[in-house]
Amino acid sequence: MGISSFNIQNSMGANGCTYVNGTGANTGDFIAVQFTEDSVVGAITGQMENSSDLVSDLITFSQGQVLYLPFTSITLSSGSAILYKA
Repeated sequence: MGISSFNIQNSMGANGCTYVNGTGANTGDFIAVQFTEDSVVGAITGQMENSSDLVSDLITFSQGQVLYLPFTSITLSSGSAILYKA
């Protein structure tokens, strides 16, 4: 397997995942978040430019939407999600 195969496996959950449905901070090394119901992100720490705008604009992510980015913490204001480990 080449490097690209490992990258695809990582983005597809090969390192595991965790389901979250509360409003507390969820920390770890993650590569993607998939929303399992309509959700609002209250805070996110990761490699995303203008993430503060995403939070302050109260963007609602629809069920099934996925954000692909390396992040270490996410807090949901509402909804639920699957966090994919990096």
